Amino acid sequence: MSDRSFVRFGGLAGILLAATSWLAIVEYYTLAKGGSDVVGLEGFQFLYALIGFWALIGIVAVRERVRSAGESWSFFATLVGAIAAVGTIASGVYAAATLRATGQVAAVDPVSPLGLMTFGLTGVWFLVTALLMWRTDLPKLLTLLGFVAVADLFVGFVASVVPVAPLATLAGVVAGAVGGPLFWLWLGILLRRDPA
Repeated sequence: MSDRSFVRFGGLAGILLAATSWLAIVEYYTLAKGGSDVVGLEGFQFLYALIGFWALIGIVAVRERVRSAGESWSFFATLVGAIAAVGTIASGVYAAATLRATGQVAAVDPVSPLGLMTFGLTGVWFLVTALLMWRTDLPKLLTLLGFVAVADLFVGFVASVVPVAPLATLAGVVAGAVGGPLFWLWLGILLRRDPA
């Protein structure tokens, strides 16, 4: 097993993260949004946890690709990103298990610690990673897409703290349906082609 094979695997994880994000959005808006379809909500939460799993693999692979631009900063970004990914997995699994155990939808908590961690720490990962990407040979447009994700995630974080639920939801949809998946799809393809 080589580092290059792991980076390629991380590229596949990035592609699967994008596909899972889009599937989760479809699941949410077709089955889960009304809040009455417990099975649809369980499926959405499972997909949300799966996004965190793919992100965990992708985050480590990205470190291998950008570490030449800053060893310590890439390590820091990996730690922050891994914590955010595990928080996403825990949030999704907990919500799905709660639905399964109670058969009821839990009250929405806009200031959920796991939700705040997802927005905030994922935003920090994107920020540090995009700054490192800027100093590599990765496409500048991809790096700019990373900065767009940073802005969106930080808006979602602030909207969750304030709380402004509609703005937090909008930021989550933009991050989950557009910015994040496009970033991961493009980066995943690049990591598959050139893991150096």
